[in-house]
Amino acid sequence: MFLWRFLQLFRTYRGQREFVHWIGRFEIAQKRLLAAWADLIDLTDLPDVGTAEFLAAFTDAHREHFQSLANDEERMNYQVTLREQTTTNRRAQRQNAFPLSDSLMSLIFWYNQT
Repeated sequence: MFLWRFLQLFRTYRGQREFVHWIGRFEIAQKRLLAAWADLIDLTDLPDVGTAEFLAAFTDAHREHFQSLANDEERMNYQVTLREQTTTNRRAQRQNAFPLSDSLMSLIFWYNQT
């Protein structure tokens, strides 16, 4: 999907379109490319919620809070929340590691407008 989005970015020629409308189309293509890059994240090393491996990955503060929860439903919700936060953090790190710099994106933008 990433490769297809990357090629779509190069296919956003301006042609005879209004410049302002074309900029919006280019930015949408750029955001989709960044989202496709973030989707390439590898989450196979992150254990499933409710497993012993997931509980072993807790920090001391997380373990204390986990033990203080009253029932199993709250504990499961807490684990799901931690896994979602970890996934969100990894996705943000992946987006920050995007290989195309702003300078290169500017050159692609300039190339597509001509």
